[in-house]
Amino acid sequence: MTAAIPNWAFSTLMKYESCAMQVKLAKIDKLPEKPRDPATDPLARGNREHELFERYIKGEIADLSGSTARELKPFLPLFEHARTLYATEQATTEQDWFFDEDWAICLREKVWLWAKLDLCVADEIRRHVAVVDFKTGKSQYKAIEHVQQLQLYVAIAALRYEWADFIDAELWYVDEGHIKPMRVSRRQALFYLHGFTQRATKLMTEKWWRPNPNKVTCKWCPYGPRNGTGACPVGV
Repeated sequence: MTAAIPNWAFSTLMKYESCAMQVKLAKIDKLPEKPRDPATDPLARGNREHELFERYIKGEIADLSGSTARELKPFLPLFEHARTLYATEQATTEQDWFFDEDWAICLREKVWLWAKLDLCVADEIRRHVAVVDFKTGKSQYKAIEHVQQLQLYVAIAALRYEWADFIDAELWYVDEGHIKPMRVSRRQALFYLHGFTQRATKLMTEKWWRPNPNKVTCKWCPYGPRNGTGACPVGV
């Protein structure tokens, strides 16, 4: 396979399927994005929250009082439990998972799929794995995307932990106070690989990078004319 870009992540795939031109401008042309105000930018805030959660789980800070998550209270017992599991080496946080194009675990130098798992708990005795992604901001209009993310996460967890009988994946919406769960058997999880292989192959071998200009995709594009640099020649 001759790849137009060296590797992909779930977010890259979503951007590609929304507007291939955006991925080209970022990954191939490597155009800079418009500078973000760290005080107001949602992405910057999300990164800060993720770093705070990571530090708490690792025991580097005593509490989560610095969080700006609007509905954090229901999650506090879960974060405390994750902290305990991490201390006893039953959990990992913000861990990079690398897979090659054959879906084999690999080194970073050979990565085809790059995933970062906010939280993973592996219990070999009970033959159970749980993976979690922390979500800030609003979940509105993202239901399909988030289900697909859960599908990818259970699939790669099934690859990484071959002994697991079943796998849980959860999205923790810390600004909204609810959890989106998925539980599947290992066999069910592996079923999702075929679809992601087809979609990722299309991304990795793309030649035309056709744009998809419309008010929805262009509104938040970093290269669009409204909230971006205006570098995209067809943005609306």
